[in-house]
Amino acid sequence: MAPKPLDYELLNENVKKVAYAVKGELYLRASELQKEGKKKPLTFPRQVVALCQAPFLLDDPNVGLLFPADVIARAKHYLSLNSGGLGAYSDSRGLPGIRKEFAEFIEKSMHELDFFISSSNS
Repeated sequence: MAPKPLDYELLNENVKKVAYAVKGELYLRASELQKEGKKKPLTFPRQVVALCQAPFLLDDPNVGLLFPADVIARAKHYLSLNSGGLGAYSDSRGLPGIRKEFAEFIEKSMHELDFFISSSNS
């Protein structure tokens, strides 16, 4: 009888060792940094997402007073990759242009990084 496609015995040993740690090493270190006052908020990505969610803000002549130039440039870049904007009716796998950039980053960095990609967080 042929083995099942997801037969446990056929899984890579590293996959078998994966553990879900709600309060793993990364979380614990982030908590330490926060207590020490060394953890900075994720301002840049939050600002980029804000402009992508409300692109009409980019038309405001005062946008440069509210957002840094690099945030504005990144938001414009991401918006240029997707004609439909962000929202509930986008591809559930993610925006194609951003997926392409992510794949290129992974391909370039694969030899340097040891990571696990998941669709959820804790």
